[in-house]
Amino acid sequence: MGGLVYPVSTPVAIFGTKTLPTSGAVPTVIATSATLTNAYTGNVKVLTTGGYSELVVMWKYTTGSGESASSLNIQLLGSNDNNNFYFLTNESATTGTSTLYTRTFNTGGGSAATAYSQSYRIDISYKFMKIQVEETGVSTNYGTLFMEGTLAGY
Repeated sequence: MGGLVYPVSTPVAIFGTKTLPTSGAVPTVIATSATLTNAYTGNVKVLTTGGYSELVVMWKYTTGSGESASSLNIQLLGSNDNNNFYFLTNESATTGTSTLYTRTFNTGGGSAATAYSQSYRIDISYKFMKIQVEETGVSTNYGTLFMEGTLAGY
């Protein structure tokens, strides 16, 4: 038998949009990306995650034309009241002392105008989750991001 199977599965567009065309013989999904910036403040989405067990995040990050040193940073924050958000953290232990670091997922771009697709599974233990992204290392042409997720639970 395979992994976990959840009876409730809810897709959600996080950055960008995903729609079906209004006409046509064969319905084709149209995914439109959002343009990135160099700050987390302009690229924020809050999801209501209470009652779900996991979030699978999938994204396509496309670097800007002429950019070869850019990267996408993704941060996740949790909240129980949709007002006070707390960073998810990583721990590093040295000689009995644990140091916490803000957990940041980094997807490095290496070539201009190139799409990089990835996904990641996150266990949920908060009523709300905030996802914020930024692009770093950009000279003039910011890249784009389409990010969607699947909330799963019982």
